Amino acid sequence: MNKNKRRGLFRALAACAVSAAMLATSSCSLPFLGDKGGRQKGTIAVITKQQLSFWDDVKKGAEDAGDELGYNILYSVADGDNDYVSQINAIKEAINKGAKAIVIAPNSTTDLNSVFKEAEDKGVKIVNINSKADYDGVASLICSSDYDSGAVAARNAIKMIKTTDPKLSNIGKIAIIGHTASTAENRIKGFTDVITNQVAATIEVKEEDVELTAEELADGKTIEEKIEEEKKAQLEKFKKGIEQGERCAKRDAAKEEALKLLKSDGNGITVMLGTNTNTTLGICDAVNELGLETNITVVGFNSDEEEIGYIKTGVLDGTVIQNPYIMGYVGVRFAHKVANNQTVPVELDTGATFVTPSNMNDDYVQLMLYPTKK
Repeated sequence: MNKNKRRGLFRALAACAVSAAMLATSSCSLPFLGDKGGRQKGTIAVITKQQLSFWDDVKKGAEDAGDELGYNILYSVADGDNDYVSQINAIKEAINKGAKAIVIAPNSTTDLNSVFKEAEDKGVKIVNINSKADYDGVASLICSSDYDSGAVAARNAIKMIKTTDPKLSNIGKIAIIGHTASTAENRIKGFTDVITNQVAATIEVKEEDVELTAEELADGKTIEEKIEEEKKAQLEKFKKGIEQGERCAKRDAAKEEALKLLKSDGNGITVMLGTNTNTTLGICDAVNELGLETNITVVGFNSDEEEIGYIKTGVLDGTVIQNPYIMGYVGVRFAHKVANNQTVPVELDTGATFVTPSNMNDDYVQLMLYPTKK
């Protein structure tokens, strides 16, 4: 598939997303394809979190939308997912350069609020992608649902484990290393909620495995109640085996945290989750170094080329990808609309896909992984 065809398919996907979203709004008059005649409409700033291929794809999507609509894209990237200081500077630069709108993946929920206010006072519109700032002036959030994405990771982890352990009788402990941005919270909650429910559904306690004590018989307790108590006890034991490590912003820190967890728990850990690129790669580095890739199911987030490499070598069993190209593309299109006082959805979910060795070569997944590859 050549580059133009690939971009055309992505624009078609974006068109579907925008069109579906606009059905819920009163402003549907903007044609999808924009002005390619060279008339400059101004500048839209796009500010992302850190230097990774995920954000490169956001940039590509934003620039394609900018080309179509006739905007200059002022792009900047922070040094890490907790670096909000450079984002403040980028916002100030956007204001000074007369940007009509700012599309930003905020590295803090509240620390950018004062500079957002400065931008808003100058008439600059604000659109969030990937994560949301706690600021009333944000016009729209374009992202994958973090909770649902965590749930996708959990369901697929369970599916992989069940291929050799259908009753999840040997699931063992689960270790999670979250990143420092706010998106980690809901990803972890989605993962833990679903994996707990999945385990609960497999717990079996037979009548012959329990016995009522004389005291319980005297109190009128039934064997069915005793069975339910035993099921709850087993589930609580499993939940206590879900351990969260320290939050990590960098890959090396995530590796050290993973090594600490793995060495302290020995073979007790059977599943590990990383909630972004750096934590996923750190876990993979540790598992690979200790030679535990056949013992531990590793699931992560995002589609950095090194993560894909770890999938190919069997260290990373699967990763949740979130369509960053669409985030950048639709982010700029929504920024154009709000800059022209048109209505956009308060939130647009761009979806999530789970990539494994068995589907990574499928056309659709390859399109998601390499949106501008020839």
